[in-house]
Amino acid sequence: MPRILIVDDAPIFLLLLSKLLIGEGYEVATAKNGEEALQVLQTASFDLLLSDMNMEPVNGIELLRAARVAYPNMKVIMVTAYETLYTSGEAEKYGAFAYITKPFKNAMLFETVRRALAPSVTTA
Repeated sequence: MPRILIVDDAPIFLLLLSKLLIGEGYEVATAKNGEEALQVLQTASFDLLLSDMNMEPVNGIELLRAARVAYPNMKVIMVTAYETLYTSGEAEKYGAFAYITKPFKNAMLFETVRRALAPSVTTA
């Protein structure tokens, strides 16, 4: 069963995402900010990191950068309510699999998560 770490500083959104993804059959852990997420990542491994962008004291881009260095095979989906070309560009630059803006439809979240967790296909 794929393991997902969800990071968001809005407790209601963290709870909502957790319930949605548990309902889809995923094993879910949560962190209330980027700093806590970094601590969780030191003690457990995950297949996917689903993180908010705007958090303190460690924001989503800083978390993404650290996660990509420590866990290069873990997929990362960034989520934000404040989309800008800069933030989407930074997410792409540091290797985010996808970038989702709030509010979003559940079906779009589920499809993005499924694509992120699908086995990679390589051609020779």
